[in-house]
Amino acid sequence: MSAATLAITGATGFIGRHCVERARAEGKALRLFVRDMAKVPAVWQTDEAVEIVAMDLTNTGDELTKALEGIRTVIHCAATLTGDQERDTVAASVAVIDAVIAAQVPHVVLASSLSVYDVSGMPKGGTVDEATPVNTEGRDTYAQAKLTQETLFQDGASLYGYALSILRLGAVWGPDHLFNAHIGPAVGSTLLKIDGGGEVPLCRVDLAAEALVKAAHENTGVGTLNILDDDCPTRADFLTAFRACGWPKRVLPTPLILWRLVAIITPDSPSMPGLLRRAVLEARHRPVTYSNTMMHNRLGPVTMLPFAAAMQAAIEQQEQQAPPS
Repeated sequence: MSAATLAITGATGFIGRHCVERARAEGKALRLFVRDMAKVPAVWQTDEAVEIVAMDLTNTGDELTKALEGIRTVIHCAATLTGDQERDTVAASVAVIDAVIAAQVPHVVLASSLSVYDVSGMPKGGTVDEATPVNTEGRDTYAQAKLTQETLFQDGASLYGYALSILRLGAVWGPDHLFNAHIGPAVGSTLLKIDGGGEVPLCRVDLAAEALVKAAHENTGVGTLNILDDDCPTRADFLTAFRACGWPKRVLPTPLILWRLVAIITPDSPSMPGLLRRAVLEARHRPVTYSNTMMHNRLGPVTMLPFAAAMQAAIEQQEQQAPPS
């Protein structure tokens, strides 16, 4: 193994690859964990400061422990948004925790999510911060898996003493990932906008990467932090900027109260669409605001952009990357 002291799991994922680029820009020697070598950029493979380990985290035996020897910090990004949560999020986390303990890695930085918060009892206009209770009962499998993941890492840290930084990322966005579930569902080229007020809890992907790498610098950990853009837009402001990408063609405003009434009379079952389940609807659309004060206090200066300018730049970058039609 090389002299790398920083490891990143899920390195070819949306968040992971931006973490890699941030760390490479800082001149870090890296050990990257990937499942599919075909997704590894050529520039990583020719970088002498980058070591790539191809393995399935859920089926490694003691190979993962050996691959973490000498590592001082693991940034754990490996997870899935819509796939097999039990396998790709929970089981992968268990494997990483076991290997961290066995290899005596002193610090873990976990890429978690704001989805773990329980906002159902918050008043209109209330603020979600790190003191807000967590609870994912009745929620989608992603939110449940992220809270399970946090609990597993916290239990491991309590029992075995590694430092733990948990970064609860907002809705991570950037080129090719501009939209999010906090706006409303789509039917073809029409968006059903659900708007009862409040903010869209956004986190630019480059901010997520910057925060994760900054947290990795702190050997004793930074605790639990919300990672959010300073300029979280209203849903109306989000759509004004977002529609520059050419979609949606039509926006049909639908009041939150209507969706709440429908959710009350429909069965609260995992088989139902998310927005027809009360806990899911409230988590995505309750009119609240979000605080990133602790992020600034613990991590120091981070790069911030006005939302409209950041969205315009992301759309332009996405268009430049698109293959010719």
